[in-house]
Order: sequence, then C-alpha cells, then structure tokens
Amino acid sequence: MNSWSEHTGFLRTMIRLFDPSDLESVQRLLSSIPEVVPWSADDFLLASQRNFCLRVAEEEETVSGLVAFRIIGDEAEILNLAVDSRQRRRGIGSRLMEEMIEACKAAGVKTIFLEVRESNCGARNFYSGMGFTEAGRRGRYYRQPVEDALVLTRRVE
Repeated sequence: MNSWSEHTGFLRTMIRLFDPSDLESVQRLLSSIPEVVPWSADDFLLASQRNFCLRVAEEEETVSGLVAFRIIGDEAEILNLAVDSRQRRRGIGSRLMEEMIEACKAAGVKTIFLEVRESNCGARNFYSGMGFTEAGRRGRYYRQPVEDALVLTRRVE
C-alpha cells in the first residue's frame, strides 16, 4: 500500500512495500549507517519468502529509509529500522514506524518488541517517544563491539 506523508522539509515521503528492485538502494543505505548490520541479498530473499514485512521510505525515487519486521501470532519483532543519516530528524523514521504499527494492528498484533544497543541513546530516545519501554536485557547480544541489548516493547491498541 502506498501512502504519502505530510511535507517533511522540501520533499514528500512515500512509504511503500519493499520491491526486489529496491535491493541495491536498500543495501547501500544499510551499509552507510554504522549502527546497522547490513543484510545480504540472501537475507532479503529469505525475508520476502517468509512472514517478514518490509517497508521503504522513498523521496524523489530515492530510498531514504527502511523498516523490516516480522509477525508471529499476536507479536511482532522489529528487525531493522534505518533512515539515511542525511535525512534524519525529518519524520521519516516516525512515518515508517506508524505504517508498521498500522500493519500490526490490522494483523491482530498485541505486542511489538525489538532489541537495541544499550549505548544507542538516539535510538532509545526515538523508541521511547514511539511508546516503547524497557522490558529486559540480552547480555553480550551484539558483536563488534560486544555489548548488551535492551529489549523494548510496546502494546498495540
């Protein structure tokens, strides 16, 4: 489903389903963000064949963001949220999250969860603003560098 946001700066952002033709742009986006572990082409192929949901943010035919999540029963897990560092603080991440939350509501999801690096204060603040709260910790979850993950959750209403 395509949807247009309000103006975000000078450009209009479209949130839409990931298409295989987006693969190169999305991989380039993910590899440009140090906090994000890039996905391989095989990762995207597997995700598209399973119960994974991928949405991209597009501005003037350029992919500027991605949210990847999966729905299992009445839970959803956010696997990846990334916004081009040059496009941050313009509402793109919020729009991706809003679209993801609406998709979860439509699928009967009751709880959304994710892991985030303990040191990633920017992401933690963003998720807090989106209604997520800390529910637990996964010790030594991340590599390069080794670091704990905080488990954040949000009820879907």
